[in-house]
Amino acid sequence: MASFSGPACKNLIDFMKNLKSMPSDKKSAFDAISKASIEAICDTDALHVWETDSDLDNLLQLTQVIVKLRSTPSSASQNAKKERAAAMVIITEEKEGRDNYARVCELVRYLAGSDGRKHLNGNVCAFDAIVVVRGVDNSNLTKETDLAADIKRINTAIERVFKIARFPRRKLVWHHGPSISFLNSWINSTTSDLRSALRGITITAALDLADGVKPSPLGRHNKPDDITQLQTYARRLDIPVVFLDPASQLITFEYLATYMYYWAFYIHTFLPARLRRPHHHKALDELVTFCFRVRAAAHRVYGASVVAMVKSRLDAAAARPWASACIDASSFDKAQCRAAASSDAQIHHALQLADAPFARFAHVPGYALPAFSRLFVGPAASAAATSSYYVAAPVELNPKLSAGYRAASATPFRILLPLPGQDVEKVTARVQGLMMGVLERVRMERGMPGLGERERGVWVGVVRACRWALEGVDGVGAEGKGKGRLPEGVPEKVRFVREKLEGGTWGFALGVAEKGNKEKEGGKGGQGQGQGQGRWMWQGQGAGQGMGAAAGVQMWG
Repeated sequence: MASFSGPACKNLIDFMKNLKSMPSDKKSAFDAISKASIEAICDTDALHVWETDSDLDNLLQLTQVIVKLRSTPSSASQNAKKERAAAMVIITEEKEGRDNYARVCELVRYLAGSDGRKHLNGNVCAFDAIVVVRGVDNSNLTKETDLAADIKRINTAIERVFKIARFPRRKLVWHHGPSISFLNSWINSTTSDLRSALRGITITAALDLADGVKPSPLGRHNKPDDITQLQTYARRLDIPVVFLDPASQLITFEYLATYMYYWAFYIHTFLPARLRRPHHHKALDELVTFCFRVRAAAHRVYGASVVAMVKSRLDAAAARPWASACIDASSFDKAQCRAAASSDAQIHHALQLADAPFARFAHVPGYALPAFSRLFVGPAASAAATSSYYVAAPVELNPKLSAGYRAASATPFRILLPLPGQDVEKVTARVQGLMMGVLERVRMERGMPGLGERERGVWVGVVRACRWALEGVDGVGAEGKGKGRLPEGVPEKVRFVREKLEGGTWGFALGVAEKGNKEKEGGKGGQGQGQGQGRWMWQGQGAGQGMGAAAGVQMWG
């Protein structure tokens, strides 16, 4: 196989333009590396380990894998008696204020229809060969003794699944989250048998790769030495490490409603009440807080005075389970209220919540759904299908240099990128279709969702309070006198939030929306933001494509 080393690139536009100029002999080597890497990380005859959070996008990605494994016969045997059980290991990241382990166990319990069996002092829960393991707090990896215990617990779970599942060979594929340090510790300290079983690794949302190599918002704990150490291990083991980045895959939208049709309705099929309720409560709290911040900015009242207004407009008994920030005076200082009344991002966020009031725990403005960058890898994804739309580009990464990466044959690192001809619209449609398929599988077992009077009553109360707050700023109703105290254009934008409150998807699902409003989530309004980025990856001429100007094509070495 021909070796190759491309010119250094500062951004993906440069990188893609240089790939187009790759000589044919080097291109064949490039394609062979990509094909082998995708086959490794999509290997259905390997045991896949997923390190995960329990935010909404993570739960949906796990659902995709679980329902696929449970509905697909093993390729190892056509004899039903010898078919391999659905098998995977899920490592839940420890996080202060959130029990990811309990939440993921609840998800698997819901999808598998069984309670599971707990082991190792309750830190492992086995649903046959689908095993959930309590992981580590990636923000606090300081105690070596605890780390050793964590590694031993994970090893025990992996060995158990290898024992009860009928894999033709001991092969392991590890799908890691944004923080790399623990993965390095596991590779260094695990047993030689498990280390030698590794066939591939994916790293999700650790790096922002659009303009060089930078930490992502979720990868802030990583240090350059972590990447260097991982590269050393991967070279010794002769395995690919594929970096998954939502933006470089053209997954550019921040809200699930863009990718999930009628999300506000079908979340009740995807997730049980105990999992969706915290997201609903968070959304209601954020929505009420936003509306009253805007009113406060228009009327120039802040702090405790705003809290008094909120309490006078909400039913205490109905709001007690979820009201937090909206009844805290510190949420309504002058700066916060004025920001809400002038920020397009905050208004857009409120618009999304009014349409589908289920908020992610860790929404980062401007950053898309990290777990959705995993949808086209793993045992639920066909290697052949993934190769039809994506390339696992071999790259040399150097976070210490301004020119962050180059195509190279001698590196274990890859970036999963869409092939030529792909754009945001096509990728979005593909994700929508995939998740519709997942929904259908879940719906066949769990049925259609049912919404009750409790949900209706809570929403009617929230709409009433928010409508009153916004009437003071959007020029509508008796309180419209506040309109002139906001920046020009803001009252008109805020009016869209009010319209979604009164006639959005959630209100329609509950039967309380205005008659005739049957807007579909993820339609033109939801997808408009960021559509201009749709073709930057493979067209990349000029500076007006959101990623910086493309440099001229350089010669290959």
